[in-house]
Amino acid sequence: MMLQARNVVAKDDAFLFELYVTTRMNEFSMLALDEQQLHALLHMQYEAQKKSYQQKFLQAKHEIIYYEGLRIGRMMTEIKSRNIHLIDISLLPDFRGKGYGTKLLKQLQSAAANQQLSVTLHVLQGNPARRLYERCGFYVTEEITPYLAMRFESCSE
Repeated sequence: MMLQARNVVAKDDAFLFELYVTTRMNEFSMLALDEQQLHALLHMQYEAQKKSYQQKFLQAKHEIIYYEGLRIGRMMTEIKSRNIHLIDISLLPDFRGKGYGTKLLKQLQSAAANQQLSVTLHVLQGNPARRLYERCGFYVTEEITPYLAMRFESCSE
């Protein structure tokens, strides 16, 4: 499974919004909104997240993930004080649960080990991705409701 990545550019915004919708639709779909209202709400939430990330993570590396020439997801990371912080990792539904996320995490962990860095992330409590993180060697360090802070230490530290 060969995954490639490239930096996000402005023309990726429509894809990134589509990806965001696939990750958040379930939590908003229970609201009594018509399709137009739901789309507007999701777009507002997407823009708020984008702005928040831009303000909070000034040095973030934001990449589109490709598999066999197809855009399948995104990953955002930021290196700060001997640590790679995984800000966001999202895959399109057809590519979830098939090893792509594991492969991306293992690549990130390998890069961290080569630079003698740890990897941290926050995951929403109840998010099934937590199991993936735990399988990849992450452990919970703190509960920051509604999130869990998790960490991976490379063996070379």
